[in-house]
Amino acid sequence: MRKVFAIFALLLLMLSSVSAQSEEEETPSVYWDDEQWDDSQCDCPMPPYRPQIDVVFLIDSTGSMADEIRSVKIHIVKIVKDVMEGRPSPRLRVGVVTYRDHEREERQYLLRKTDLTYNVDKALDFLEDIEARGGGDHPEAVADGLHEAINDMNWDKRARKLIFLIGDAAPHGEGSSDRSYEQGCPEGHDYVTEIKNARAKDIRIYTISGSGMDSVGVRIWREIAKETGGQYERLSYVRQDVDQYYTEEGVDPVWIAEAKKDADYDTESNSILTNSLGKFAKSAMISEAMEIGVEYDEEESESGIDYDNLITDEVVEESDFDIKLTDFFRRVFEKIVFWK
Repeated sequence: MRKVFAIFALLLLMLSSVSAQSEEEETPSVYWDDEQWDDSQCDCPMPPYRPQIDVVFLIDSTGSMADEIRSVKIHIVKIVKDVMEGRPSPRLRVGVVTYRDHEREERQYLLRKTDLTYNVDKALDFLEDIEARGGGDHPEAVADGLHEAINDMNWDKRARKLIFLIGDAAPHGEGSSDRSYEQGCPEGHDYVTEIKNARAKDIRIYTISGSGMDSVGVRIWREIAKETGGQYERLSYVRQDVDQYYTEEGVDPVWIAEAKKDADYDTESNSILTNSLGKFAKSAMISEAMEIGVEYDEEESESGIDYDNLITDEVVEESDFDIKLTDFFRRVFEKIVFWK
């Protein structure tokens, strides 16, 4: 009898060892919070690891994009806050690139940007100075914006890297009602090359089109998202009472006064044009965070979106741990003499 108890004690010890090894093998790809870590003053254990997410909002800032830009402004802080409420709380940096067009069509600027930063207020301050103006012809400097966002931002090579491309016009040279630069970007950039650059850097691009996007633009937006592992979203719009909408969204009331200055504000109905951009961006970012091991409470899924399958729709396969455990017990029982 003592021999039997000894054998089962040994089994339990070995099983706990296998379980620990399995958990170690299945640990998500996360990174140490090394910016705040300094081990020079003490012999201390490393702090808890946290996933890293870098996200760049790449935005067409020409005249037709007023309500989309406003949507990013009012939702960006809330989105970041909600994403960081996961367990473990991810480290999240935000950057912004805005584009318009080349000088013959747009004389104010071609590109503006603020680098990736943990300080969301800095990104918001940058956005507050961005107004939807100009643009000229229908196509815009999309390829230039992609080139800047993909190649010239301070990406962390360890992070999950995302771009939200938000616009309502296709790149030059793609046959989209071209009246200028019909041969493409005068700087030589093109979106097909930038797709390859994004894939080489493991950057996923989520493309979001506004109401003015034509069929050429939609085709290109879909291609960019598909080829980089992102997702395409065509915005839906609804006119809502500005005070009620901002209260329900939990947005700082200071934005109400700003919204009432915008061109789409209707005095008679006290309403503005709202869209689904904030909801889509939050859903996508939470889905990405979950892929690298962040967990969220069920209320985060109240929008009805299947976060687990939002990006890949992959089928969950049988765990390697189950197979290893079966082999383990088979080998153990083969070595127990009294079992035969």
